[in-house]
Amino acid sequence: MPISDPSGRVRLVVVDDFTPFRKALFQLFSEFKGIEVVGEAIDGNSAIETTLHLLPEVVIMDVKMPRLNGVEATRRIKRAIPDIHVVGISSQDDRVTRESMTNAGCSAFVTKECAHTLPEVIAKLTGRVIAKNAELPFPSPRPSLDF
Repeated sequence: MPISDPSGRVRLVVVDDFTPFRKALFQLFSEFKGIEVVGEAIDGNSAIETTLHLLPEVVIMDVKMPRLNGVEATRRIKRAIPDIHVVGISSQDDRVTRESMTNAGCSAFVTKECAHTLPEVIAKLTGRVIAKNAELPFPSPRPSLDF
């Protein structure tokens, strides 16, 4: 069973073999106080290992990866942890890819082009409110040096 964060944040693991995209997702999720990235993986095998060890509530799963693809990794993770939410993500948006991920147990599917919608998708899946962190005013006010 996935482990809930006592602070109410959604714990998630990001799985993608392309490091710049993984880092972009980290940046996106860091803008939301209700999301905590607790782990990452670069292929299906490490996704399974990381997920079973960390027990997040959500896994963001790339479909095409070396060694073990996201479809089979999703199938194995869902078999071990039925309550977990897996969100499939791919640069390809075709019926076969979506159906393969859905049949493996994927809760939602998002194209990489629409990755900016992931916080909203996560909120819907978990039933939590995912708000952006408070933004600092720009430019930030400078303290007065008048004596």
